[in-house]
Amino acid sequence: MLKKIEQGALLVAGVCIVALGLMITLTVVTRNLFGWGVPDDVVIVRELMVGAVFLPLAYVTADYSHITIEFLFKRLGKHGKLWMLAMGTLISLLILIPLALSAWQGFSHAASSGAYFFGELELPEWPGRFAFFAGAALFIMRLSIILVADFKAAISGNTEYLVQRTDAEQNIVEEG
Repeated sequence: MLKKIEQGALLVAGVCIVALGLMITLTVVTRNLFGWGVPDDVVIVRELMVGAVFLPLAYVTADYSHITIEFLFKRLGKHGKLWMLAMGTLISLLILIPLALSAWQGFSHAASSGAYFFGELELPEWPGRFAFFAGAALFIMRLSIILVADFKAAISGNTEYLVQRTDAEQNIVEEG
């Protein structure tokens, strides 16, 4: 179920990216050819960016596709690598929880107060706030699942988990 929601969020993020491209193109063309721009284009682009950036985070995390820095990781033994993965996931989750709570408060306030952006179109604030919260919430759910798997592997010493968890077997170098 979570995987399908993550794929849906990824699809919405893709739509946001396409809409961003269209909005920017339309704004540039109308300004250069006709001398006018799309009303509230800056607000629209900013809000679409939120969806494009935050909605796919859980999907990328589920696929273990984040950019990693391996200079220290490569120097550890298999068990050290397992514990580093588990601790990294725990730290990420601890950092993300306050962010998600704040995102919920921002969305809740924008939705209940009817807040809007000042501009010609008076666009509501809640859609962008919701996209930010939804992306953070999905990210927390996925990180929680990974955290349990990481700690199970670290505690049991399941070094085969490293092949699944890391993107390449070359990271798992036999020591000595």
